[in-house]
Amino acid sequence: MAEKEERECEFMKKKLITILITSLVMIAGMGAFLWKMNAVSQRIEKKKAALLQEEMDTNTKDKALEDIDKLDMQTLYLSGSDKNVVTRDYASLDEVYNESRSASAEKMLTELKKKRDYSEKDVLWAYNPYGTNPDSLYMYFKSKGNFYCRYTISVDDDKIPDFTRTLDNGASGNVSKEHEYQIIGLVPGRTNYLIVKLYNKKDELANTLYYKVDMPKSRSGAQTILSSEKGSSKGKQQNGLYTVFRKASSGQQNAVLFYDNSGVLRAEFPTKAAGYNIEEIYDTLVYAVDNNTLVRVNALGQVEKCLKLPMHQIYGEFAYDGAGAVYVLARPVQQSASLGNVTRVEVNSGKVTDALNLSDIPALVKLVKRADHKKTLKGKDHMQVNSIRVTGTNQLLLGSSKYSTIMKVSNVNSLMPKLDYMITDRKLWNISGKNKADKKLRKKILTKGLAEGQAEPTQASPLVNSILDTGNTTPELFASQYGQNALVTGENSGLADGQYYVSMLNNNSGRGSSGRKNSYYYRYLVDETAGTYALVDKNRLDWNKSGGNVTVYDDSFLYCRSADHLFEEVDGSGRKIRSFRVKGSLHRVYKNDWKGVWFY
Repeated sequence: MAEKEERECEFMKKKLITILITSLVMIAGMGAFLWKMNAVSQRIEKKKAALLQEEMDTNTKDKALEDIDKLDMQTLYLSGSDKNVVTRDYASLDEVYNESRSASAEKMLTELKKKRDYSEKDVLWAYNPYGTNPDSLYMYFKSKGNFYCRYTISVDDDKIPDFTRTLDNGASGNVSKEHEYQIIGLVPGRTNYLIVKLYNKKDELANTLYYKVDMPKSRSGAQTILSSEKGSSKGKQQNGLYTVFRKASSGQQNAVLFYDNSGVLRAEFPTKAAGYNIEEIYDTLVYAVDNNTLVRVNALGQVEKCLKLPMHQIYGEFAYDGAGAVYVLARPVQQSASLGNVTRVEVNSGKVTDALNLSDIPALVKLVKRADHKKTLKGKDHMQVNSIRVTGTNQLLLGSSKYSTIMKVSNVNSLMPKLDYMITDRKLWNISGKNKADKKLRKKILTKGLAEGQAEPTQASPLVNSILDTGNTTPELFASQYGQNALVTGENSGLADGQYYVSMLNNNSGRGSSGRKNSYYYRYLVDETAGTYALVDKNRLDWNKSGGNVTVYDDSFLYCRSADHLFEEVDGSGRKIRSFRVKGSLHRVYKNDWKGVWFY
């Protein structure tokens, strides 16, 4: 009996030892696996960081053209007896922004593609075939294997950095045997060296193609290299291209301009009039090309749709509703007087309807008359509305810099639009009386409030207020926006129903302004249910009297100072990272990496 128990005990010991060893091996294996996965993850992140750094467009020292194999380099000729690039002439912008003319260009390219098998050694090249970007080339070929393309444009100039991007071919994993691209980033008026590298899905280099092309001068006469100035901040610029909207000066033509982080012109969309914004809708870029036309242009540059607003004049930006229509700050040309107008355009059908006339809102008419101390109102755009956002079905948020006011309007697209409320300083509206009319109008203005966790402001002494020239000792929660521009509504996840964020450039000019020469980035938390708005973010900026816009990033801002004809990136403390000066009347500046459009 004792021997049996001893054998069983010995067996259990061996079993436990086996389990222990197995567990240790599994733990070691899991540790090795996790270590390997961590190492792989670190390599991937390191590679991503290297690619992003390469796409910063700031390194002017290391040039790819220095490593070009001259024996394998092909020269692309746009004209002359050696011409090997397809070209197509457009007599005017009316021909460029013409659906049938653009479709015929697409048909021409399709027929050329059918004529022979274009390969890595025999690429089909076309110069600006659709007329929509004079600083571009069209490229088509088929590769032997499934590859993606990464290209570099190099110019022999110490002021011009190499321009490197990965092209988006639209295929799964971005690898394909068929390649069709619009190559942007070519510098006008310069000899451009183009290096195209083909990689497989394992990121292994399969082939390298070398080209040289002399690009024509800028069609718009825009500055090829902007004058720039580096600031004291150690912060970094954001990746991407600056999209510049400006009204051309004498000797120039209007265009939407795209500049890199060194201020080098990389693309230009010719237009008749200066626009205010560009939006990506249904895989096309939508922007204004004249005073009554928006266009939809695809990634290759083809004009897919011209959205004409007959008998209307565009006077500001537009906003997409996410459901197939844009709301445009545009007015009927035959209208004699109005507080302001909004026109709705369906982006597929092109159907145009008058969505809103602010003069159809009695409460708003009364408020404006009170503010102006006048019985009659004049002007086709009396309130000078310059910003628009879609906040819901038949709901718009409108900004009037003239009246330092943000308005929420509902029942848009109806005969009875409604003013829900205004975000503004009450002192601007002359409605302080105790009569019923004044009380009713005051209800249209939201009350200043505090966001969760914000403390009440401390009361300033009479001495401090006399220095600040506020004229009172009653503490105000915060100063409202004055002469604001460029409203932005963002993600509202985590907020209660009826709450949303809205940010803007608070120019701090015009009606109600403090007189202190500073502008600000403002972000409000609006609570429609409580009838309040709270200032949750405020950053001081150099003063910009009128126009412009500001875009916020994690640690910096992109700031368009229209009045000073410049735009700049500044850090969170307002210190300049880098600024650029533009000729002409500057409207807005945005920044985008254009991934999913041209790049991957």
